[in-house]
Amino acid sequence: MTNVLVHELPSRAQELMSRLQHVLSLNPGVLAGELLARARIQSRQKPRMVLTGQFSSGKSSLIKALTDGDVEPVIDADIATDAVTEYEWDGSVVLVDTPGVQSGLRSHDELAVGAIGEADFILFVVTVNLFDDASRDYLRHLANDLQLFGQMIVVITQAGKQAAAEGVRDKAVQDALGTLAFNLPIAEVDSVYYLRSLDGGPRADALRTRSGIDELRLQINKISEDRGQLAQLRQPLHLIRQLCDEAQQLFVEDSPSQDALGLLAAQRSAVSDRRYMIERSFLAAEAEFKSACLVNVTAFVDTATSLPADGSRAGDALDAAESRLVEALDRHAEQFAHAINRLTEMQLDKLSERLLEIGDSNRAQHLLHPSGNVALETPDGLGATPSDHATHDRFTSVVDWRGVADQITKGQKWWGAGDGLKNASGSVGHTVVKDVGHLFGKKFKPWEALKIADKIGKAAKIGGFAIQIGLTGYEVWKGEREVRKAQLESERQHAAFITEIMGHADKIAADARRQLWEIIDPPMEVFLAGVQAAQDEILGADLARGNATRELSAIASEADRLLAESTAAANSRDAPSPAHQVLDTRRAAY
Repeated sequence: MTNVLVHELPSRAQELMSRLQHVLSLNPGVLAGELLARARIQSRQKPRMVLTGQFSSGKSSLIKALTDGDVEPVIDADIATDAVTEYEWDGSVVLVDTPGVQSGLRSHDELAVGAIGEADFILFVVTVNLFDDASRDYLRHLANDLQLFGQMIVVITQAGKQAAAEGVRDKAVQDALGTLAFNLPIAEVDSVYYLRSLDGGPRADALRTRSGIDELRLQINKISEDRGQLAQLRQPLHLIRQLCDEAQQLFVEDSPSQDALGLLAAQRSAVSDRRYMIERSFLAAEAEFKSACLVNVTAFVDTATSLPADGSRAGDALDAAESRLVEALDRHAEQFAHAINRLTEMQLDKLSERLLEIGDSNRAQHLLHPSGNVALETPDGLGATPSDHATHDRFTSVVDWRGVADQITKGQKWWGAGDGLKNASGSVGHTVVKDVGHLFGKKFKPWEALKIADKIGKAAKIGGFAIQIGLTGYEVWKGEREVRKAQLESERQHAAFITEIMGHADKIAADARRQLWEIIDPPMEVFLAGVQAAQDEILGADLARGNATRELSAIASEADRLLAESTAAANSRDAPSPAHQVLDTRRAAY
């Protein structure tokens, strides 16, 4: 079953946190109290998913289908048609049903646009009858004028009522947008089919598949991932995972196990923290990159849509503006790449320092160089003193302390901690930084690869230049209405050009994020697998078995499952993507 992850992750995280809080409350110790104080999910602004479109387009039914009937909006009632209505979806997401627009009632339009101003996702809903002039203009206004294309999905409802040849509806959306090089993600759904599938029966699976609702959920997940939202929503699950690791030491009785579990938890925490900080830093660099691009893109389009009437002068002005644009966009891409290099090296240096601190801690030294009963050099890894011989006999048959010790020291030897990444040639950490630097180095020329000059320059010459020449004629011999119509067309083309170029900036950022994590994630996953194996060694011992440790392991496993499945769902290759969004998948950022 495909879930909407911006709803699923917060809802499940809260459930797991409640279970964890209960386990921690069973232990009266000081450490348990400290962990319990940290076992809180910080409140954050709930994602807002706004559904907009004309009257009777199926917005309310779509809300009910997306939520498996958990949210039941009032359908075909005054409250659903002349007001903005918000629905809390399990306290995780706010679903916003807006009045039908372009109906001749300005108040309805203003309410809808006001709600959209605070949206994280916009579902632009139309029926299989597709666009009339009013809905076309409204779509262009949202995507182009308000620059909301990166968070929009066009949802075509009642798809079961009327078939269409492949590509026909995609072209209709593209025509409505008014550009040949850019399109929005499209989902064709039938909410009635989906809601009927929830009743079960022999046709339930077929109805669900034909409804298209799961494909729409995948598209929402894809946008969430590309915009960095899922990385933020995964963080509470990582906190839960980390606290489970730290809490395991509360429920084992021997000192070596307590020390080892604490150190292993610290290693996992170090990796998780750096991943989170890399993503946060990347989001800041991405925002700066897009903002800088927008300034120059707007300046170029201003020139391209207000050229002089003289043909030769217009051509020269356009060529000069195009050259300035390409130069500026290349400069912004270079600065973006430099920021990625800098943030990656800084955060991985901090990871190196933290792993060194863990390896040099008193707890690690006590475990690695014991004065008591732990003998790491023996095959069993544990020697018993006479006073507790019976207890340790049960323990020594299971725990491979040599393997545990190897994992605890691996952070220094394997990642390169202790010498600084630049000086740790050949270490994993050094290799990661070098690979990132190579990818985002001097050869990082994304605008050049897109041939932005050819695509945008030609479009401007066809669009802006022709429009301006036409306006000159209108002013001479046409009436006010015709002049205004031409001005509106020029403004529409102006907005479409900006959308088109900034769509490429979106793609560059999404590609950069994917490529960055393809380098960073694999070695980190290998390291965390070693942490998990060492924890399993200890917690598999008879002495460590008990209800509390089993529950902690179950909570941690569920958190791991949600993290893995959220990444797989968001990056599904079956989820269609718009032309300006990355088509490939990437490994989990968290």
